[in-house]
Amino acid sequence: MSLKTQSSGQAVFNVPIEIWREIVSASNFLILGSETDGIPRSLLLLGRSRITSCPKVINAPRYWEHPTTLRALSQTCRTFRAVFLPLLWERVEACFESKPSLSSPWNKRVAMALLHKCKGLLKPQNQSLASYVRVMSVSFSGHRIKEVAPLFAKCLASLPNLDTLHILHLQWKYADLLDDSFEKVEMKGLRTIIIPSSAYGVLACAPNARDVSCNEGKADVLLDTILEFCPNVERLQGFEITTLKQKRLKAAGLPKLREIVVPSHSKIDALAVFKHLTLIELIGYPSLKKKESEEKQRCIEAASKILRVSDAAKKTKRVVRVSYWPDITGMLGMMTITYGRYWEGAEDFEVEVL
Repeated sequence: MSLKTQSSGQAVFNVPIEIWREIVSASNFLILGSETDGIPRSLLLLGRSRITSCPKVINAPRYWEHPTTLRALSQTCRTFRAVFLPLLWERVEACFESKPSLSSPWNKRVAMALLHKCKGLLKPQNQSLASYVRVMSVSFSGHRIKEVAPLFAKCLASLPNLDTLHILHLQWKYADLLDDSFEKVEMKGLRTIIIPSSAYGVLACAPNARDVSCNEGKADVLLDTILEFCPNVERLQGFEITTLKQKRLKAAGLPKLREIVVPSHSKIDALAVFKHLTLIELIGYPSLKKKESEEKQRCIEAASKILRVSDAAKKTKRVVRVSYWPDITGMLGMMTITYGRYWEGAEDFEVEVL
């Protein structure tokens, strides 16, 4: 399908829509949450208890390029508007730091951005825009949180096609407030959730969640929430499987879990409690790239051992993936961190089943 119309002979309208989509995809832009974006995977290297600098807000001009381009294209003409306006509103983000202002601190600017977008999407005349939203990324700064939290819950409940939710930051002292705000909310369409442990109340409202990542704080409370409310989870990221959790998992289990992402230095043997895994992704430092790395071979063999005895169908492909990210521990305490440039690739090692 092309953009060609009877009233326009311009060559640009002969370009297939699929090519335009590729032009504005993550292949050419840094998009929050895309495969090569480091949020939140590079943070896993820090260890759950040390993550105090999960970005409260993102101050990275490159993240602005994608929405800015889409907005410009959508305002070019009616034909382009029909194509690019839905792409522009596919992702709603209230977590980017605008230009620093001495009169307005970051926490106020981010909170007001979230309020503005939630109020706008809830207006009856904007329901068509609300239907385009599939990914929402936000940060809770604490400013006007008693107003922001319930409005945010109401907004999410009104988005019929919301598929992915990404909360970059929520202080634990606001956990109960957010939980109360979502008490009567149910988001059956939500499939991918990236949240801090303090946002457990949101996770409980997503019974059909398939992909859950913990990006800040200890994930124990999220794992408890999954076991109670989210039986369909297929992928976990950022969860440490402690001895105590192993006992509960043996009793309750996650029968649909197929993929898990953990730091290479974690206790890989503990993953044996999951009986149907087909992919174990290990997040490691670039030093693991060396073929002669004993640590790398040890990790791959430990993960392979688990996959070999998995109860997954015999013909199902089983893979150990090693993703490489640099050491960002020196950035601890920074208010903002730019992630996109740090991803250094990944290697897949297929596991043979005897």
